[in-house]
Amino acid sequence: MPSVLEAPIADVVTETELLVVWQQPSSRAMIPVGVLTFDGETYAFEYLPNVAHVAEFRPLLGFRDLAKRYESDELFPLFHERVMDPTRPDFVRVLDELSLDPASATPWEQLVRSGGSSEGDTLQVTPFPRESTEGWTCTALAAGVRYLAKKTVTTTAGQTRLYSDVELEALLDGLVPGQPLRVIAEVGNDYNADAQLFFTEHDEPVGYVPDWLAKLTAPCLHDGTSVRAVVDRVNGLSAGWHLRVLVTLQVGESFADLQSRLDAATHSY
Repeated sequence: MPSVLEAPIADVVTETELLVVWQQPSSRAMIPVGVLTFDGETYAFEYLPNVAHVAEFRPLLGFRDLAKRYESDELFPLFHERVMDPTRPDFVRVLDELSLDPASATPWEQLVRSGGSSEGDTLQVTPFPRESTEGWTCTALAAGVRYLAKKTVTTTAGQTRLYSDVELEALLDGLVPGQPLRVIAEVGNDYNADAQLFFTEHDEPVGYVPDWLAKLTAPCLHDGTSVRAVVDRVNGLSAGWHLRVLVTLQVGESFADLQSRLDAATHSY
């Protein structure tokens, strides 16, 4: 089975909004702080409401005014520096792992697919949750994939087992686009009380729901609102652990309620 499962490039260019997520130094929590948009001609950035109340947050480079909407004909430098330089020797390989055409992929497409960050970075972008027929949906990279090979995790459905590196690779290689995943809450996570994991139908853990997104879905899990997921894409080991699995969540909560929850989540930090 190929290590990279292709996704159509058309899926990329339809994304017009990216959520900008920042890591709080003290808690290491990933917190939504702004929205980056592109309509095909103009880039725009603006902060989320209540970002001024987020502890330890300082305005991002080039965006000093928390109340201003910034617009540009070119991708802002802060985000452009997170796009791969075509002269890098691994440029073709990395874009192939992102299911992009190295000859034609735009900086925006790279941001949508890669998140514009590397492991250890304090800033990343991710597709903004969007309205769906059932409520809302959001595409994100599974977090903490490598963690599953190092430690058991207790969830509301039981305890996971330790995976060897070989077993973990076999699990990831067995994932296919469109495969359904369950979202299950972790129990006793001192770092993040809202922590949740993606599981296959065979009760195998795939990775964590990103912290900022788990904060939005936690109330839905608690009150019985439908929270499901499907695999979008799987990359090989060379892509780096933070790019291994792309997942789409499907949540049966109204989009209006989600927007209120997102604002509240930002305000709570």
